[in-house]
Amino acid sequence: MIKKLKSNYQLLNFNSAHPLWLNAILKTEAIERVSYILLCRLQTTVEPELLFSIFHQEVSKYLPIFNVRFVASNFELDLLEQDQGGYCISQRLAAKDKSLGCLKCYFTDKPTLAQVQLLKKLVKILSYPLNNAIQYQQVKHMALTDNLTGLANRNQFETTYQVLVSKNLEKQTCFSLLVIDLDGFKKVNDQFGHQTGDLVLCSFAKILLACCREQDKVFRFGGDEFTILLNDTSVESVPRIALRIAKLMETCQLLAKFGLSCSIGSALYHRYDESKQLYGRADEALYRAKEKGKNCLEMSPCSQMT
Repeated sequence: MIKKLKSNYQLLNFNSAHPLWLNAILKTEAIERVSYILLCRLQTTVEPELLFSIFHQEVSKYLPIFNVRFVASNFELDLLEQDQGGYCISQRLAAKDKSLGCLKCYFTDKPTLAQVQLLKKLVKILSYPLNNAIQYQQVKHMALTDNLTGLANRNQFETTYQVLVSKNLEKQTCFSLLVIDLDGFKKVNDQFGHQTGDLVLCSFAKILLACCREQDKVFRFGGDEFTILLNDTSVESVPRIALRIAKLMETCQLLAKFGLSCSIGSALYHRYDESKQLYGRADEALYRAKEKGKNCLEMSPCSQMT
């Protein structure tokens, strides 16, 4: 009889009135087993959203929870898109005396004391994998992001490039690469210092972002060199984008103050291009733009895709 009860504990709703909970040993074993299963599953990912999804999947097997909401200092995450209701139990998430946020669990019915106690234990188990995942994401973000401008850096370029290549093969769309240099930037750094130069770079980065769509990606390669991967873009649209950049630069007081412009080289992706090949053609076009006196766009000779 005891073995039968132990094998069926997963079917219980951790209701304190159930006969199983009259046996403290069985109750402890059941909770430990649930905790162990949850911990094993949480260790399979370092993505915070997946951690909360796993937590919800596991906990809802034992507790009548229909939604979980994570509230941090800078964002909120709902796992299920439905109206809130029922009974909300809020639990603080913390690891190593560091507050991670608050987890709000929504019960369909008023939870029992045993259910609340179990929830507290399981939330505590979630805290450390979540802290590790947050730290991992922070390190990953630092490795792939330019600290000054907040743009993607050169490390992220290859990954984005491969994604666009896959889309190109699947949907038969085109994409282009722009390589951009700020004309006269070295003079600004030499005469007014690197702090002023940093302000110029940040302002220029904002202009490039404003000229792009959501599906495009802007990178800072280093110094005053920037690149843009233009997704699903025809050759004819590149000059319009270059003109848009030039016009916004003219309206920016800081850039206009120093009389800054930019030179742009562009190249269209050809099937089976490696990233170095595409970049090489765009860089050669940029060199021609500088030879022509800067402040212009030069496009690499392109052939029809095959």
